[in-house]
Amino acid sequence: MAGSLYFLRMFLLMRIHLFYRRPGTTLVELLLFLAFFALSSGAVLAFFFSTSEQRIRQQTVMTVDQSGIQLLQILSERIRNAERVIAPAIGSSGTILTLQMPVEEDSPSIFVQQSGSILLVAHDTPLFLGSERVVVSQFIVRNTSSSTERQSVLVNFTLTRSIALTTPLTYSRPFEMLVTLFPDDAVNTHCGCAAPVCTTGRYLWQVCEADVCSNATTELQC
Repeated sequence: MAGSLYFLRMFLLMRIHLFYRRPGTTLVELLLFLAFFALSSGAVLAFFFSTSEQRIRQQTVMTVDQSGIQLLQILSERIRNAERVIAPAIGSSGTILTLQMPVEEDSPSIFVQQSGSILLVAHDTPLFLGSERVVVSQFIVRNTSSSTERQSVLVNFTLTRSIALTTPLTYSRPFEMLVTLFPDDAVNTHCGCAAPVCTTGRYLWQVCEADVCSNATTELQC
């Protein structure tokens, strides 16, 4: 029995001795591991941010394109259905497009750039068009009509969206569209109201209500 205890004691002492002699992690190895971990983490984070920014860039381009197409559709529909182009005059360009419409509640329809958006004033009711996430600039309209019977309009504008990224992103795209009015054999005079006029920096026009012309209350700059 004593011999068994002796051998057991010797065995435990050898195990303890081997445990304490086992080689540990040196400072150099620890520094190498930390350096490798830092490089790996940096590469992963760089890839993540790059992918995220690329996705935001694609969304920005899509937002600008969709907003531009939407504005072109609204302008095209309104211009095609107009009876005539009131302003600008044939052969001239301007920053305000004024259309005489067949429906009294929509006439005149006025498009103008205001506060970074396209403003549509139908009769005397203002409505901002497009998305708040994009800015409209360089809105120019040219009356390309060959005659009062064959009227057409060339519309130009630019949409821009800016996003604060690691590398700031600004995406701009110009839009252009030539629209021909549908022929209209019966033009409605709408009370025969006075033509719009720009005076002292204000765009003034009249609207027809109950066969009576009255001054519009919406204020536009020109």
